[in-house]
Amino acid sequence: MKRELTILLIGLLVGAAGFKIGSALFSDVSISENNEISTGEFDIRISKTGDRFYNDLKLFEFNDLKPGDEIKAEFYIKNSGDFNISKILIIPHVQDLESGELTEAEALVDNTTEIGELSQNLILEWIAITQGNQTYTLGEYSGKTLYELNNQSISIFNSSLGPSETLRVTMFLLVDPNAGNEIQKDVSLVSLQIYAEQ
Repeated sequence: MKRELTILLIGLLVGAAGFKIGSALFSDVSISENNEISTGEFDIRISKTGDRFYNDLKLFEFNDLKPGDEIKAEFYIKNSGDFNISKILIIPHVQDLESGELTEAEALVDNTTEIGELSQNLILEWIAITQGNQTYTLGEYSGKTLYELNNQSISIFNSSLGPSETLRVTMFLLVDPNAGNEIQKDVSLVSLQIYAEQ
C-alpha cells in the first residue's frame, strides 16, 4: 500500500511539473477600477424675482389692506435639478390671528379674540402660470377663499419643465368687498409648500 501511494504521489508531481512546463509563456491582465453608477439630483427652488432661487424664501407680504383691495402675489419656480418635472402642486397652509386687542368696532361683531377671519375673506380670483412665452390661467380654484384652500393641493402644472427652466406663478387675491369690521387688524400667515414630481 505504501508503494502504491508513493507511485501515485510521484505521478502527481511529474504531472504538475509537466503542466507547468507545457503552459504558455505570454500572459496579460486588464483591470477596470472605479466604475461609477450614480443618480442625479431632483431639485425645485423658488424666487421673488426670477434672478436668484432658494429652497426656503418668504415670497410676499401685504399690509394695511381694506375690503375691496386686490393683491397680486407673483413668484417663480425653477427646476434646479437634472430631470424633467412633470407635476407641480402648491399646498397653502393658513393660520389666522388677531393682531393685538380688538378695536371697539371689531369687538361688536367679532367673538373670536385670538383667531382672525381674514382668510375667510381673501378670495382667490385666479392663478396665472407662465412657461416661456405661454401663459394659461387656472379657473377651477377661482372664487374660493384661502380658508377653503387651506391644506388643499392646488395643481398648477402637468406638463414638462426641463432642467434650468422656470415658471412664473401669479396669484390674484381680492379682499371681500362685503367684509366688515370683523377683519380689522387680522393677520393671515400663509405658508406655501411647493411640491414637484418627476
